[in-house]
Amino acid sequence: MGRAFGIELEGAVYTCKWCDTHLGVPSDIISKETEDGCLVYVFSRLYNTIILAEATGDFHDIFCVGCSNDIGIYGVSDPNSFRVLRSELHGPEGSDDEV
Repeated sequence: MGRAFGIELEGAVYTCKWCDTHLGVPSDIISKETEDGCLVYVFSRLYNTIILAEATGDFHDIFCVGCSNDIGIYGVSDPNSFRVLRSELHGPEGSDDEV
């Protein structure tokens, strides 16, 4: 297995809470939902992530390439739906999502 290289995104970005790897941009957010008491952001695309090949039911786990932390799930039935836990993200600087 080769090394995964990270992409530096420009402008406002969502980053990994643990290692500050750039993961997504606000314009790619489809919706913000609450599932089982947790806030989940649904992105149309993500960057600097690895999707686990083995599925758990209809979902694959999504991992950050920087720290290998499990940040969310990818829905097999909806290929343009990357669900990321808000608690695993830092929001763009100056936004309401900045934590």
